[in-house]
This record gives sequence, structure tokens and C-alpha cells, in this order.
Amino acid sequence: MTTHAVTSSNESQRLDQRLSDRVDRDSRLSLWKSALAILDKGPQRSGVHGSTGLALGYVQSGKTTSITALIAAAADQGYQIVIALLGGTNLLLEQNRSRLELALEIHSRQDYRWIVEVNPSGRTTSRRMSDRIAGGRTILIPVLKHAGRIRALAEALEGVSDIADVPVLIVDDEADQASLNTSSSAESRTYEAISVLRRTVPRHLYVQYTATPYAPLLLDADDLLSPDFVEFLEPGTGYTGGREFFVEFADQVIRDVPLLDEQAAKTLPLQLPQSLLAALGSFVAGAATLSELQPDAAPISMLVHSTQRNDVQERYRFLMERELKKWRAAAAAATSADDLPGALLSERQILAERGAPTISDGPFLDRVRWVLRETSLWLVNSTSALNKVEWNVTPIHILVGGNKLDRGFTVEGLTVTYMNRPPSTQVDTLEQRARAFGYRRDQLPYCQFFATKRTIKALREIVFTEYDLRAQLQDHVDNGGSVHTWAREVGLLLPEGMKPTRASVVSQLSYAGQGWASIRLPRLDPTSLQTNRTLVESLGLYNAPYVNYGRLSFRTLRCSLDQVRQSLLANWSADKYGPSWRYGDVVEALERHPDPHREVPVILMEDDGDLRLRKWDVETGFVNLFQGRDLARNDTAPAYPGDRAIGGVADDPSSLVVQVHRVARRADPTTEILTLAIHLGDLQVVRKAELR
Repeated sequence: MTTHAVTSSNESQRLDQRLSDRVDRDSRLSLWKSALAILDKGPQRSGVHGSTGLALGYVQSGKTTSITALIAAAADQGYQIVIALLGGTNLLLEQNRSRLELALEIHSRQDYRWIVEVNPSGRTTSRRMSDRIAGGRTILIPVLKHAGRIRALAEALEGVSDIADVPVLIVDDEADQASLNTSSSAESRTYEAISVLRRTVPRHLYVQYTATPYAPLLLDADDLLSPDFVEFLEPGTGYTGGREFFVEFADQVIRDVPLLDEQAAKTLPLQLPQSLLAALGSFVAGAATLSELQPDAAPISMLVHSTQRNDVQERYRFLMERELKKWRAAAAAATSADDLPGALLSERQILAERGAPTISDGPFLDRVRWVLRETSLWLVNSTSALNKVEWNVTPIHILVGGNKLDRGFTVEGLTVTYMNRPPSTQVDTLEQRARAFGYRRDQLPYCQFFATKRTIKALREIVFTEYDLRAQLQDHVDNGGSVHTWAREVGLLLPEGMKPTRASVVSQLSYAGQGWASIRLPRLDPTSLQTNRTLVESLGLYNAPYVNYGRLSFRTLRCSLDQVRQSLLANWSADKYGPSWRYGDVVEALERHPDPHREVPVILMEDDGDLRLRKWDVETGFVNLFQGRDLARNDTAPAYPGDRAIGGVADDPSSLVVQVHRVARRADPTTEILTLAIHLGDLQVVRKAELR
């Protein structure tokens, strides 16, 4: 097909200039690097048609910005149709479509580069799109993730002239939701519609965006939506996610909701739980202080997530409106800050104790009155007629809802989250409820997350699942593996009693022991390096006899489990948490072992007496810390089975093995770094089962 550009325009440069006002240079470079790496797998660069890629981000980390960058770069590479599956509700479609159009300045520019067709259908649309493509335009097609809408789009595209020759980018936002096949006997309607769409535009690249990739990664290898490649998206500067909320700053952020305040499925509350009154007080006190100190902080929001039932959500909205009315009256009548509701005053004190700035009583009272007057209370569920939250109507918002507030929905300026809904046993579902994440580092003192202990425990453990997944998958792919072999050979580490995703999407999973824990991101300060070297020297490992492990030999001691815990692990200088490592879990696993006097091999892993050199990643530490097994050999010497298999692990997966890796970063090959790897035995790992 012959095309004629209306104007020449570099969409990437244009978007980068727009982003430069709020995104630092390093974050933008990472953004474009990922976008171009994804497009390298598409038909315009690789010549391969119909590839499926997975762009793996973090919850609320700016996936929409990444999508926008990908679309801009695709337009520069000659993609003339961009299909964006932007959510399964009109609320999400409107939210995400508006963001894309604003970022690309589609409605505020005069070059006529872009045409937007929302949920297109019919022959008239086909003719119009044919004309626009012939005129050199780029067509952005935001579509509701609904079988009927997607099939109508496919039919409209089928009528476009020479559609088989047109380069098409398909972006599937929140790709683990709604797109995947949920039927074992026949294709589900949305999945079938996506299949038809992809056949209609053969010269396409399909990119899945998600922060919870458990379902796509565990699909059968021959599934249409199983990813051929993965691009790891890095969050920008200032991102606060699960690690910050539930691990690093948990003492500042986490608030306990008593188990008795957990919302029963079918019970309508007669009054607000005391913990919700505390959360409301925290929100109003924090919003008053924040709005006084940072006048441009608006909007400021609170989220109340109690249940999936619409009638219970409506009751919460009613009770909260009634309480706010009382507080408005009390604030209006107050002669001093001391006359404000008790919950508000006590929460003001708690925020101050947790590090939030304070303001004097007079301005505080004035701002509380203003906050209460300006608060909009929104009910966001399937029965409300709400298609979007109008963030610009008022500066202060409280959102009450359930499932509609889970996946993909952005709560602008969220500071206080109240979640008394019983935790899901499904990792992806529970993780997506954490709408509190985002670029809030400067507002973290005001962020309070109210939930039960069991919900917090699950969310904290999911943080480890998330980081372990990224680290292990990145290692596996970097070492020549694929998504499909990772799912079979490495798999997910899951919290006890949890499953990765819904059973209707993923089948044939196997469950095995936890395997290896390793400090792949060790401390690099001189004190820590010397502390760990002293521990290893005191143990006598540097002078231990060599033991053969196939082709290679390593110094090996046999120590009691008690000695390992007390002489090595207890004093090892390392962070308590990191990729592939949770100190508390390692200690607990060793302490609960039924035989504390059991002898454990402690092995010094080095390269024929020298340091092993390893690639280093600033986010996840050493890449491929473990040496793999020997491949085919021509000589008769016994092969090396790989680091993960020595010490008895290959014969008995319940074995306990301790390895001290003597390594250096390639960029600094002379500095010795000692780091630990411990095989803990039979704890839960979920993998894709191989069909035989």
C-alpha cells in the first residue's frame, strides 16, 4: 500500500519533551529503551508477524506512560494502526483513553497525524480508516475488552483496503484479566474474539501489559496468548510499591484492622467499624496538613474497600456520609482544634509520631473545615451510573467500592487505604487491590494502609513472590531459557495456602519444595565485606579439604545445623530482605527443622581458587549467581551437575545445603564479595506441569 505523510513528525521526541517536565532523564531513557526493545520483536524490525510479548511492570508504576511511549515509538517506525485494549469496564476505558490522547496531544495539535476511533464498527468505519491510512495517518483505536466490541473491530478492519499489509500494534492493558481463555472445553468469547482480531491483521505485534503476570506466564506453550518474550519495565524515581509499603516503611505505613472489623460477606453493617473511623480521622487530619503545606497536592483521596457486594458498599457510603455530616457540624462549631472529633485528633497525633509534618492548631482547624467541606464521596461499583470520577470537581475525594476499584483503576492522590475485605487466596487478585502504590515518596508520611494482620501478611509475602519472579525469570532468560522453560523448570514461589491465579485460566500446575534462597544483592560496604570474611575464616572454610562434585572440586565442611545458624547465619551482614532472599523465612525454615544436629555441607564456591566473575544489576544484584550444569562433553571426565544440584540436592530435594559464593562484579573484578545461598528443602514452588 502506498502512503503519503501529512507532515513529518517524530512522536518519540515530542512525547519525551512533554514528559521531561515531570520525569527525570534516567527514567525516560529506561522508558524508551524498553519501548524499542519491544518493537525490535515486531514485524517492522524483525520481520516476524504475530509475536506476543509481555511487558512486566509493577502495580501503579506508570504502565500507561510506558504504553504511550510504545505507541509513539511504533508510530515513528511506521505502524499505522494501534489497537489498545484498555480495560473491561467503561470506567477504565475512559480513564486510559483520556490519558493516551492527552499525552500524545491528539486533540491539541494541528498536524493531523492521529485519528482516534473508539470501539469502531461497520462498513462506513472501514472506508474511513482505509482513507486515513492511504493519507498517511496513524489510527489509534481504544477498545473495550469485550467480545462484542473486539469482534466488531475485527469485522471493520477486515473491510480496510490491503489490511494484511498494514503494520499493526496491539496493546493489551491488564492482559491477565478478561483476555485469557477461561474455558477448558471451548474458547471463551473474549479470547475467541481476540483470536479473530489477530488473524484479521496478520502483520502485527501483540504486547501484554501487566504487573501480575502469573496467568500469562503459566499458560500452555501453544496458547495464543502465551508470551514469546518478556520486557522488564523499571519504575521511575520516587516509586513506592509493595516493598516500600509492606517491608521497608511498614512501621510508618501499616495500621491494624481487628479481625472482628473484617466485613462479613452477607451482613449489612449497622455502624462504621472503629477502625474505619480511625482511618477517616487519619485521612482528614493528613489531608488538612498536606493541603496547608503543599497547596498543589490536590487531589487527595481515600479508598474504602470492604466487599464485592454492592448493597454493602452502598451501606458504607451512607454511613460515611452520615459521619462526615456530624464532623462538619462539629468542625463548624469548634472554637479551637481541641473541639474536633476525637478520632481526628488522635490520628493527628499518630501521624506526627510516624514522621508526618505538623502545623499549628489555628491553621489546622481552618484546613479541617475546608477538607470536610470539599470532600466528595463516590460510590464506584457496577450498580452506580458512574463512568468516571471527576477529579477536578473538588480537591478531596473518598471512594467506596469493590472489584471495580481493583485492577487498572487509578485513585488520584491516594493517601489512606482502608481494606477490611477478607484477603483473597489468589495472588494476582490480592496484589491488584493494592491501589495505594505509585509515585508518592514525598507524601509517604501521610500514607496509611489499614488492613487485618492476615491481609498484611499475605501482601508482604506477595512482595517476595513478585521480586523473586522477576529475578528468577530474568536469570533464566538471560541464560538462554524461555518463558515456557521457566514455567516448567523454575516456577513461582508462593505464600502458604495461596494460588497464583484462577484455575479456569491455568491448569496442570505442579507443586514442589521451595528450593534455594540466595543473597544475590549483598551489601558492598567495606565493614560488611570484612564481617562476612571473618565469619568464613572463623568457620575454617578457607582451609577445608576439597571434595569432588563431578568435574569441579570445592572446599567443603560438614557442620551441624545449629553451628550453621549460630556461627554463620546469625551474624552474616546482609539486608533482611532482597531478591531471592528473606532472612526471617530462612531462619524460620532452619529453626523448624526436626533435626537441629543434622550435618549440613558448607561449600566454598569459587573458580579454581579465584573469584567467580558475575554480571551485576543494580536492582536485583548478581545475575546468574549459580553456575549451570555442563552441557555435552567429549572427554570421559564426570560432568559437573551445576551449583544447584551439588551437596545431595539432586538425589534428595529435602537436603539442606549451604554455599558461600566467592564472587566479584565484572566491573570491579578484584573486590572479593562473599554471599550465601542455602537450599531449604521442601517448601512450595508452583510450576507448569509437563504433559506426557
